[in-house]
Amino acid sequence: MPLGAFVMYETLGPFLPDGAREAAALYPLAQFFALRHPEPLRRAGISGEGLEAGNALFEAILSSRSGVTFTVDDYEDTWAYTARPDRRFSVEIPELLDELGTLATEEPDAAFADYPFVLSAGERRSSTANTIYRDPAWRKKDFDGSLRISPTDAERLGLVDGGRARVVTEGGAAEAVVEINPTMQPGHISLPNGQGLDTVDEDGRTLRTGVAPNDLTRSDRRDWLAGTPWHKNVPARVEAVS
Repeated sequence: MPLGAFVMYETLGPFLPDGAREAAALYPLAQFFALRHPEPLRRAGISGEGLEAGNALFEAILSSRSGVTFTVDDYEDTWAYTARPDRRFSVEIPELLDELGTLATEEPDAAFADYPFVLSAGERRSSTANTIYRDPAWRKKDFDGSLRISPTDAERLGLVDGGRARVVTEGGAAEAVVEINPTMQPGHISLPNGQGLDTVDEDGRTLRTGVAPNDLTRSDRRDWLAGTPWHKNVPARVEAVS
């Protein structure tokens, strides 16, 4: 099963029409669904029995340009999809509970004494998107991807709104435009996602706006389960730039 998608991609994939090779991974899923839930599939207009119904579902997926309705259910039918015998959902994840139990006992890491701020590197803002959002001219506000900081911290560090500050972490350092923002708590700073990318202007010059969050994070400070760096909890310090 772990190799099923790869096997289908390499075997069935080359024979699918119109460059739909990646869709081959859906073939076993269509078969499994047809075998396990034949009635809602039949109500959705997919006919056939057993593997024949799975083939019909897969063909419908290939031939549709905008999605396929593969179940038709009333409210009472939805509980049939719950695998547990008592038809209940289990929200208890023992591994997660064990991890949560350690949070109250963890002591502050003395190694970060020189980094008194918690940086959220990659904050989602109304004016940001992911890294496909390359042309800075599209940004109608927060053009430079400002460093948000609380009024209390800004006053203590001598920062002014629209000025510049240097953010330093164990992973790197970068300068950013300051935005004094009352929604920020003292000790917390943030930089937006989707920044720090190169773009070429009409004169052929390479321009870069904002800070790339990955320049400030470290791959060894990461979630133990998923391996994702702790972008929203980066020890940092802030220095005024004259």
